[in-house]
Amino acid sequence: MRNMTSPAGKPLRSTHFIALRMGAAILAVLGMVVWAVWSWNEEVAALEEQGQSKARLISLYVERLVQTQVILQQAALRDLKDQGPDYLTSPLFEGFLTAIESAQTSSGGIAVHAPDGRVLARGRLYPSDFRFPIEAFRAARAAGWTVFVGRFETADPVNDRLFVATDFSDEGQDAIFVSMLTLGSIRAFLQQIAPSPTDAASLLRTDGYLLLRRNVSRPIMLDETAPAVEATKGHVSGSYRTVAISDGINRLYSFTRVPDLPLVANYGAPVSEIRAGWLWRVVPIWMFLGLLALFIFVLSGRIRRAMELSVIALETRQQLEATQKIAEQRARLMQELSHRVKNNLALVLALIDRQIRTRGGIEPLELRGRIMAIAEVHSMLFAAGERYDLDFGRLIERLSLSEALVPPERSITVDRDVEEGIRIGPDSAVPLALVAAELLTNAVKHAFPDGRPGRVRVSLHRVGADTARLEIADDGVGLPEGAEPKPSGLAIVEALVAQADAVLERRNEGGACFRLTFPIRGHTTADLPSRTLVRKAG
Repeated sequence: MRNMTSPAGKPLRSTHFIALRMGAAILAVLGMVVWAVWSWNEEVAALEEQGQSKARLISLYVERLVQTQVILQQAALRDLKDQGPDYLTSPLFEGFLTAIESAQTSSGGIAVHAPDGRVLARGRLYPSDFRFPIEAFRAARAAGWTVFVGRFETADPVNDRLFVATDFSDEGQDAIFVSMLTLGSIRAFLQQIAPSPTDAASLLRTDGYLLLRRNVSRPIMLDETAPAVEATKGHVSGSYRTVAISDGINRLYSFTRVPDLPLVANYGAPVSEIRAGWLWRVVPIWMFLGLLALFIFVLSGRIRRAMELSVIALETRQQLEATQKIAEQRARLMQELSHRVKNNLALVLALIDRQIRTRGGIEPLELRGRIMAIAEVHSMLFAAGERYDLDFGRLIERLSLSEALVPPERSITVDRDVEEGIRIGPDSAVPLALVAAELLTNAVKHAFPDGRPGRVRVSLHRVGADTARLEIADDGVGLPEGAEPKPSGLAIVEALVAQADAVLERRNEGGACFRLTFPIRGHTTADLPSRTLVRKAG
């Protein structure tokens, strides 16, 4: 964001607007990130909770199926005990097993195996080509499991069966009960739990044997390092995320163990579905935060521009007012200067008339010095610019250095001891400058007759808070004793002294000494003609 410049040349700072815009963008981004993380975690937590519920349903269903088979096996065992040891291998017992099979719609057969795996008795539905995995059964028994669950594989996976095996002892005779279940009803239940084709529902044995899934497929023996095996090992329930080896879909799985059985029920939902639900929740909030940040960005820019225009208008108005005020002051100053020039010209004319009346003619050198004194006052007033007063010390220095008052051909030395900073207004400056010019002229003209050399001392100092003293002394012939002032330059001096409200002292101190004490007064408005400056409105 650029900085604009006001008419006065001052840069209009936009730090706060930059901070506002950046803050809005940063807050919007932070809000998006926080909302994205929070909503993602919420979406995952909700899916995990849903998955746990469905995994528990699968666990309860499988537990009921297995318990049903165990109850049937216990019923067959009671029948054996009631009939005697030879009953196990009799056709009557096989008929009893067939009757139990027919009582179940999902039964895949019931049989009794010897400890070495041989079939001792079986029902009509029990497959004759099934070879019972006796070694796996013994390993499960050694691991502490009383029920062994496995899968009988056929040429077509649709016809595969799930078997449940338990062992029993009757009067010293050991045997193994095996009952089978068709997979159709179990898959139908899993498909109800996971209706979408991309969902997963499965039954995993604790040794890593994937018994069945919702889709028709072969069982798989998972490696010990498989995520499903590592995640479920030693845990009753939980969740994990992995890519399925069966279809390559990245899913979030929830699992729970089947009570008292070496089985784990799994339910998995695709991460893509989680992401879709998450985006459905997060995108509207992102759009809202983005639009809010954009609104603040645009609004702050408009506010900044409006403030810039307001500042520019204010400064322009202030400059116009200041310029108009300066113009009015200068116009009034010019009026005052013109008025004072007119008055000073009238004063010059009066001095000329006085010389003509008293002396019958004009002395050019004296007139030149007086006009030069008035000119120096006006020159310093113009140089002061908008100020209405001048430094009287600098004026005295300029007068004492003027060749019009002290001609260079005269061997007269002027010593100056002048304090600067004594500022007076033009009403006092003109008569006091004329007094100083007259006293310097009289010293050069009368104190050193016959062109003799001499020294004139000029000093100016404050003698109070609002009073100063000008002293002009020479080492010449001094003032005549007891003589009355003649109509000359001294009479003009006395008139000018009265005009400046000053006090003049004259004495002989090794020559003539004039001591002028005057008040330090600033500018006072001159009496102008009755014409006022009118300021235009607006």
